[in-house]
Amino acid sequence: MLKLRNRTFEGDVPKLTKWLYTTSGMFRDAAYQFVSLFLLSFVQFFALGGEDISISDYVAMYSAITVIIIILRIWDGLNDPIMGFIIERCHFKSGKYRPWIIIGALLNSIVTILMFWITPSGWGFVAFFAIFYFLWDFTYTMNDIAFWSVLPSLSQKEEVRANLTTLLSIFVSIGSFAVGGIVPMLASGNQGPTYRWVSLVTSILFFVSQLILVIFMKERKVDENTEKNDEKMKFKDVFTVIIKNDQLRYTIIAILFYYTGSSILVGAGLNYFYFNFGYAEGGNYQFYFTVIYAVATLAGQMIYPLLANKLKLSKMKLFTIFSLTTLAAYLLLFSYVFYTSPSTFPLLCVYGFFAFFGQTIMSLILYIMIQDSIDYNEYKFNERRESSSFSLRAFTAKIGSSLQQLALYAFLFMAGLFSISNGIATAEREFMGNQEAIINEVNSLMEGVTSSQLIIFHIGFTILPFVLFLIAFLIIRFKYKISEEEHIKMVEEIENRKKNNNINSNNN
Repeated sequence: MLKLRNRTFEGDVPKLTKWLYTTSGMFRDAAYQFVSLFLLSFVQFFALGGEDISISDYVAMYSAITVIIIILRIWDGLNDPIMGFIIERCHFKSGKYRPWIIIGALLNSIVTILMFWITPSGWGFVAFFAIFYFLWDFTYTMNDIAFWSVLPSLSQKEEVRANLTTLLSIFVSIGSFAVGGIVPMLASGNQGPTYRWVSLVTSILFFVSQLILVIFMKERKVDENTEKNDEKMKFKDVFTVIIKNDQLRYTIIAILFYYTGSSILVGAGLNYFYFNFGYAEGGNYQFYFTVIYAVATLAGQMIYPLLANKLKLSKMKLFTIFSLTTLAAYLLLFSYVFYTSPSTFPLLCVYGFFAFFGQTIMSLILYIMIQDSIDYNEYKFNERRESSSFSLRAFTAKIGSSLQQLALYAFLFMAGLFSISNGIATAEREFMGNQEAIINEVNSLMEGVTSSQLIIFHIGFTILPFVLFLIAFLIIRFKYKISEEEHIKMVEEIENRKKNNNINSNNN
């Protein structure tokens, strides 16, 4: 293993550290999104679909893999705070976060490559998948918690945090959108081999980007008293931090509602476009809407620092403005159900743009609020707990993703569309490669779909997110108290406390 030097800085964030940290997010998120988006397709159409097995054996194996994923997703939620605790307690001479970043990146890259390049036959593959999916999740979490914990440690200045958070979000989005857009085009008609080579390329880029990062980046010099307090923490402190720190608690709860709401519209997308525009054209409409999602997300990420740093608008004012923008957009999205047609599709894109634009700025502000809550924790209890706090963010994101899936299935059931959705998936598998047969089968399935069924489903991904965003807004509006002025006072008090501790240490 590479021997890392302990590289630290005081004062402003070094430019090399700033750019290496933010740009590396593009490659690590590309690697993550590739597995998240395409692993099941690889399993369904190549790892299992390529075997000469009966339909009943195929269904049994695929069902077993689905159960494995559900179980490991439950573990995934528990894995985050465990890793946060380990990182808080185990500090290396070469740095607090950099060793964990490179260890996680190396192991995850190896596991990802093996997961796509080794495909035992039959039930042997199911066992192999269970082991390696567990290892993939564990090793990525190792890198993920350490990587995100660096963000609040780099600076305590609001304008610097806004800039860093925005830059990181932009590069993360570029990595995610690039994989989501390019891989399906490359894989058309040749999924298995394409997925294998993409897994190799994304894994190598992930590892190399993290290697360059840990070699050349600097971590902020840690106060010795704060570090000693972190090293004394017990596992229960991972959860008690959210009980003691009311500002972190309210932020994390708001993020739970935000994550759940923001993922519902995207999660319902393909089903919605199939039901409203037909199977033959639904995929095209979804693609156009996805482009709007990407453009709105990147626009929000680029405009936010201008609003926060150039116009000097407070984060609470911006959160209020763009929460209301998002809420209004979702009401307009709901109204679209009454005049849905190909000719009015541009209106849907406009409503979607403002929904995604508002959501993006809400998420950036919530990320900054977590960072400010970490400073608040140091101010109140002389403990920073970066890894614990960001492990709770990751934990909340995964709960939100699970709730989003539950909501999607619930509204498909309530609308009487679940069997049709399953029928589409079955037709795609049975007639794989025969587009005309798939279209005919799906069209016959959707002949009986009524307007009332579509309205019920439409309510699910417009009104439910509206309610969730409203709750998140109200929590922050009335419970979050760390204004820019209050944050400056806290940081000054923390710095004065550190100076006094250093003077006392030197006198002794």
